[in-house]
Amino acid sequence: MLFAAPSNADAVLMINPRTNVTDNTTLSGLGVAGGKWSGIVYAVSVGMLFAAPFNAQSVLMVNPRTNVTDRTTLSGLGPLVRGGEKWIGIAYAPSVDMLFAPPFNADAVLVINPQTNVTDTTTLGGFGTDSGKWMDIAYVSSVDMLFAAPTFADAVLIVNPRTNVT
Repeated sequence: MLFAAPSNADAVLMINPRTNVTDNTTLSGLGVAGGKWSGIVYAVSVGMLFAAPFNAQSVLMVNPRTNVTDRTTLSGLGPLVRGGEKWIGIAYAPSVDMLFAPPFNADAVLVINPQTNVTDTTTLGGFGTDSGKWMDIAYVSSVDMLFAAPTFADAVLIVNPRTNVT
């Protein structure tokens, strides 16, 4: 099963690639506010999906085995600037069992520990309040690094998940 985070939709989109059937009702009831979450990634260690908050004030967690969503466990990520637009995209670094979301308007990379359900917005911080810094992020296992594409930033954001250095 494939999953797509609801940005403007009321539900997580589920796609069965074997049957080409989509489902946008099972994981519904998430509201129609604009730009809620961006990107979704599977954390193997806990068997859960996590979506980065763009305008939402929490990380969206999805249990794909039970089809249950959770918007309260990783909350308290309220508007930082211009009403939101905090992080775009999310990636899982299996070498450290952590999730990373690059700052779009936020001052820091959002780091999530899926084992303890703790968020960190200070360790990889200090990027300022410029808008539209980076979006989307990918983990490259051959070098054990994460790379985020610049939107208006001057360079690619490179994160070493083992040392928490950018």
